[in-house]
Amino acid sequence: MKTSLKRPNDRSSEWPMKWSIKALLKDFKYVRDLSFYLLTRKKISEKPLVRLCEEGFVTPDYDRPVCLFCSYDGENIVRENVYHYLDELALAGFNIIFISSSDTISDADLKRLSKCCVRIINRENKGYDFYGWKIGLEIYSQYKTHAGLLLANDSVLGPLFSIRDIITRLENCGADIIGMTDSFHIHPHLQSYFLYCKKNVLLSEEFIRFFQEVDVLELKIAIIRKYEVGFSRLFRHRFRLSALYGLEPVLARVHYHQRPATWIEPTFHLWKPLITEFKFPFLKKSLLTRKGVSVEEVSAVLAESGSPYNIGILSDWIPPKK
Repeated sequence: MKTSLKRPNDRSSEWPMKWSIKALLKDFKYVRDLSFYLLTRKKISEKPLVRLCEEGFVTPDYDRPVCLFCSYDGENIVRENVYHYLDELALAGFNIIFISSSDTISDADLKRLSKCCVRIINRENKGYDFYGWKIGLEIYSQYKTHAGLLLANDSVLGPLFSIRDIITRLENCGADIIGMTDSFHIHPHLQSYFLYCKKNVLLSEEFIRFFQEVDVLELKIAIIRKYEVGFSRLFRHRFRLSALYGLEPVLARVHYHQRPATWIEPTFHLWKPLITEFKFPFLKKSLLTRKGVSVEEVSAVLAESGSPYNIGILSDWIPPKK
């Protein structure tokens, strides 16, 4: 089936030469960094260690979709913003498999997670989220029995708006694999912080083979190219892919013409109109940690959009200014 993810006609020949040069330099840097990484990385003879695998208090309901949720915290804390996301996923109708790559999970967090999760897994921090999802699929082989599968992680804050109807929206979508947002950078693809796969995808040889071949990579750009972009490139040959908040419809509304569409990261460059104009339910954490967007600015945008999200949830994640 044809995919709805197509490279846009962004009139690249009309853009300044600097974008072509930047693309070439970025590709060169990637090849250089990947070559150095492959030459210097230590040989990994064993897959990441699974330190903990415990059943939660939630009984699996195979009529519902299951969510494999990857999380990491440098201080080994499950933050309030993560609990908020998990609670909303559970209320929306997902069974949750929580996969932590923190060094440990405290007894208090384990007790609290058990109330909303089918299973809690703690693994060694290797291979980023794709390897975490791989481990989740291996341990919780019952995923094939569920109505669908959501791959998600804690790289976003939210939901900023209600997602109580999200399963209905996903299942009513004509695509087989649905993301929240897409990107045209490198190659048209769904962004991997939220990927929903319908039952026919879960039972396909392509799905099983893709995750069987996921390896431990520690170079983030290689993860993006090989697995995030590679996921869409592989599955688009047989399945239809779509984003609930596609880049092209957003661009048509906001007239963002500062750069070619292939250089726009929607959750980074278009976060304000996504929230205020489209009621987009998530905010990338990297906006606050890398781009330097302040909590006050986020709070103002949420107020303008009418979002009920309690910004106070972030108090244990972002320390107060001195």
